[in-house]
Amino acid sequence: MKIFNNYNLAKLNTLRIQAKAKFFVEIEKESELQELFLMPEFKNNKKFFLGSGSNILFTGDFGGVVVKVSMLGKKVIEENSESVLLEVAAGEVWHDLVTYAVSNNFGGVENLAFVPGTVGAAPVQNIAAYGESFSDVFISLDAFNVETGKIEKFNKEECKFGYRESVFKKEFKNKYIILKVRLQLLKNPQIEDSYYQIGITRDSVKEEMNKIAIPPFYIKDVYQAVINIRSRKLPDPLKIPNAGSSFLNSVVSRKKYEELKEEDSELQSYPVGGLSYKTINDGEDFVKVATGRLLQNLGWLGKWIGNVGVHDKHALIIVTNGKATGEEVVNFIEMIKKSYFDKYGIKLETEVNLI
Repeated sequence: MKIFNNYNLAKLNTLRIQAKAKFFVEIEKESELQELFLMPEFKNNKKFFLGSGSNILFTGDFGGVVVKVSMLGKKVIEENSESVLLEVAAGEVWHDLVTYAVSNNFGGVENLAFVPGTVGAAPVQNIAAYGESFSDVFISLDAFNVETGKIEKFNKEECKFGYRESVFKKEFKNKYIILKVRLQLLKNPQIEDSYYQIGITRDSVKEEMNKIAIPPFYIKDVYQAVINIRSRKLPDPLKIPNAGSSFLNSVVSRKKYEELKEEDSELQSYPVGGLSYKTINDGEDFVKVATGRLLQNLGWLGKWIGNVGVHDKHALIIVTNGKATGEEVVNFIEMIKKSYFDKYGIKLETEVNLI
């Protein structure tokens, strides 16, 4: 293990922002954490923990220590006729884990195929897509407390999962390095195929499966359908720099949603407390509204200003030409947020983490 000075982070973030870390270190084994914990570069500086760099925006150089978590490994630690309990190291690529699960017919994460990032980032963001959420299969995790040097275990309740958030994203931000997670997956899973979205084209998991397979459908069909949909509408960060979804779907009152629907009758909404894409119960007071659709209606889809733009197939995703500075991206984000508020009176929340 070696600590580097003034380390260029451009290749370690998917927006390809030119930024330097005062100190940089890569951790490949848990045993290296105790060594790192005793180093003055770690103890005396602010810290940022890096996975694949897919949901971050460096707004400038980072005047502290960046720790890249690269620990690998996965194993079944419990198994019965109905389920398996997997333990997976934080540095594993999330999509590789999903592929492994599907190939073994372990259900519960197939709708999360092609979600960028590492396993260690999944609980921080509580990743969710196409009707499934990370928290649905989560059991527990181990995390290294950077203030005490101790490894602590967190269960689901202690993680305080919410819509694209957890205790590690807010209350304990940069206080823990997630080391491994445990997920319970099902051997006889029920598929989740209710997702659909109305946009430039209609995306539907069920309709996509009908194109590629013959009923009855299995998790491998859901997995491939999700990959197909995401591949069509989401930019490949290796070709087009981006950090994934830059904004959260806005949570609004039911009254506000009905007002928005008067201007766009096809505007979709989803339950706040879950990820079902079915009809919302009348008793719910708040809903998540399809914010990408609202941004599209504002004319942001495919719009560029200088080196920064909005993807032409998904209005929640900011892209660059590889030459943008962090400041340029931040300014672009603020312009979008202002236009959104001016039009709808709703505060647009960023999903990408500004560092």
